[in-house]
Amino acid sequence: EPVQPVVQAEPVPEPVQEAQPVPFDPASVSSELKEATFFDVKALIQGLNSIIQAKDYESWLAVLSADYRDHYSSAETLARISDAAILKRQGIVLKSLQDYFIHVVYPSRQNDRVDDIEFIAPDRIRAIIINPKGERLVLYNLEKIGDTWKIAIWR
Repeated sequence: EPVQPVVQAEPVPEPVQEAQPVPFDPASVSSELKEATFFDVKALIQGLNSIIQAKDYESWLAVLSADYRDHYSSAETLARISDAAILKRQGIVLKSLQDYFIHVVYPSRQNDRVDDIEFIAPDRIRAIIINPKGERLVLYNLEKIGDTWKIAIWR
């Protein structure tokens, strides 16, 4: 009878502990960086107000992150926004990002101001407006792409 060779079991390597990314601590942002970023964001929002008042779609596009553009260009998102009572009352159906700009952004975003910013990550912030009731509302999510802040979307 042929002798079966003994097969040595390979040792199972211990799972390597991946270094967990250190969660971002907004308190780690220096007051100088927060102040400088706030100044930049205020200027960005003032520029955006001018772009929107002028209905300058091309300039507005340049301030959007690719993810934001994709999200608000999708038929699904446009259909959901078109369901809003104010648009339905006016008989408006959004079919493109440009429709979104003309019928949603233009009427609502011409005179925005920034009261504060909150860092979410070194390259992500929320621009905050404080309403008359003292509530902190997110005006824009902004992401630094290269050295420029862009209007972003993240979930």
